[in-house]
Amino acid sequence: MKELLGKVDDPGIIDCSCLLKGKDVIVSSFSKSKRNHETIAKQTFSYIFLNVAKQKTKHNEAHLEIGGQRLSGFLLKPGLVLVCLSDKNLNITKVRSHIQHIKHLILQSEVDKMLA
Repeated sequence: MKELLGKVDDPGIIDCSCLLKGKDVIVSSFSKSKRNHETIAKQTFSYIFLNVAKQKTKHNEAHLEIGGQRLSGFLLKPGLVLVCLSDKNLNITKVRSHIQHIKHLILQSEVDKMLA
């Protein structure tokens, strides 16, 4: 799963990323210097998407700016959130497009992991 984050992380688009399953980080490429961003993302996006599920809405994306960076959370399936850290000045459409391109690989990896 860690090698999959290598495909998510793309210089100039995504600096680092992690996968949340429920409230837990299951894999991460956040460096020690960015660990506080990961903690904020974990708390924020698990709360947001838990409430999205309770409200039965179709929101599947949320963003949070911290200093010069943007944390983005993408709900891949119920209980599975991909969190990405990028520059806040980067066009969000680039980030969104990159995640849509890679989403099927993450979901397939999750299925393969369950079958193993």
